[in-house]
Amino acid sequence: MASILIQRISSKNLEHRSIAVTNLRLPLIFVHLILTSFTLATHLVMSETKSTTKIHSVTDISHTFSFYFDGRFASNYIQPIGGIDARNWATLHKCDLSNINLLILQTESSACPYLSQDIQVVRKFLDGGGGVLILGDHSPFRKENVYPLNEVAKSFGAKFIDHHAKQPLKPTQELEIVDLETYNGKIIDLEDESIWKILIRDAESHIVMAQRPVGKGQVLLASRALAGRQPNAKDPINSGMWQSLLVKLVSGKQIDPTRLPKGTMPENIVNRNELQIQYSDYLEPMSETIFEIYRKSRPFLEQIIGVPPTRGMLKKLILLPTGGGGFSSGVAIGIGVWWGNFPEQRYGMVELLGHEATHSWVLPFAEPMWNEGLATYVGILLGRESGLGKEADTKLENWISKAKRYDPQMKIFDLVNDKEAPHVVKMGKPMWIFEELRKEEPQIISRYFQAKRRMIDPDRQNSYTADDSVAVLSNAVGRNLFDWFLKLNIDVDPSRTKIEFPQ
Repeated sequence: MASILIQRISSKNLEHRSIAVTNLRLPLIFVHLILTSFTLATHLVMSETKSTTKIHSVTDISHTFSFYFDGRFASNYIQPIGGIDARNWATLHKCDLSNINLLILQTESSACPYLSQDIQVVRKFLDGGGGVLILGDHSPFRKENVYPLNEVAKSFGAKFIDHHAKQPLKPTQELEIVDLETYNGKIIDLEDESIWKILIRDAESHIVMAQRPVGKGQVLLASRALAGRQPNAKDPINSGMWQSLLVKLVSGKQIDPTRLPKGTMPENIVNRNELQIQYSDYLEPMSETIFEIYRKSRPFLEQIIGVPPTRGMLKKLILLPTGGGGFSSGVAIGIGVWWGNFPEQRYGMVELLGHEATHSWVLPFAEPMWNEGLATYVGILLGRESGLGKEADTKLENWISKAKRYDPQMKIFDLVNDKEAPHVVKMGKPMWIFEELRKEEPQIISRYFQAKRRMIDPDRQNSYTADDSVAVLSNAVGRNLFDWFLKLNIDVDPSRTKIEFPQ
């Protein structure tokens, strides 16, 4: 979990707030997009432009995958003014830009290069009147000093600099901003300022946002810190500014508003028995190694969980250009190719594959109170079975010990209702619970999932609650566990489940 400083800047004061941002591994089908509301004045301005200018955008996530740019940027800034966004997962120069008037490029810490063909496509798009938004903050991959997005920026005579902007930021009058919010971002260097329109500077006159014409179109460079970043899209900062800028940015290209923009999935699709692997050209060198880890891990996963995946689940493996985790949509799992310092270190990738596979494996009913903790626990057990016991044991010990710093006896935080429980508790307490149960039933995970599969009929019920899970777990160990869970301050009640369990 990373804590990021966000500042609200106004003419009267500076207000500092700390926002916690987590690399969530949520299934895409379960993530809800949150639309934002605006001031009356902003709404009136936008309602005028909405009828005359239609935004069709493609957001490139082929260089850095993030949940935020996989739809959340669009939900904050594009959808509220009637625009439609699609995502590009493929090698950039192979994406579909037909009927598009806005291309959004962003790269955080990533090793994916921008190829000469990629830059040519961007230039051609601009020559045709399209608008290009480049959001960046100099974020070299690991210990490298190379920031891939600068390969695009320098083609326009600019680059992102590893120097934090000095507060307060100073927008030009043209932006008509009353309040400007920003995360702790960095600055932009321009070779020739005279060909650019400078829109925002910092307190030391360094550039934070600038725009220039290219061909018939416009390119806008801005600090990544000027837009939201939370995966739940609850931080639509500077929404009025962004919506006004984007409407102007796309004014040079006409699109057919009756045809939807097209997203482009990874262009490489390889079928391996019942598993389909998808990846862009950028990630091709990683594909075979990751598949081999999955292939060798699969029998161990089936042994640990004790049942095969539900029919139709776990059919696709999508490689993601990120070190920030992955996702499960049931049918597909996405795997960040640099997770856990892979490929230099192998353990993290094994655990991640186990984690995301578990999310798909347990469907159609996700685990109600230990969804993430249990998935990671299975990943740790997979690490043990894969010959990485030392790393797995260390990881498990770390999770549990960190949880005990907040909950020494594991009797304080309620896994069902306590939304304020620290993340390490939500992760470590379920692991501790299953480790305690392993003392009397060594195969507790497989026994649990076998009982769940046997006792829960998706044709007869449409939900799976914490009360249900304790009833199923009671069947797995052969005794009533409700009193024990209540002693751990977990809100479960045997009267709220219809599942029979040992008394």
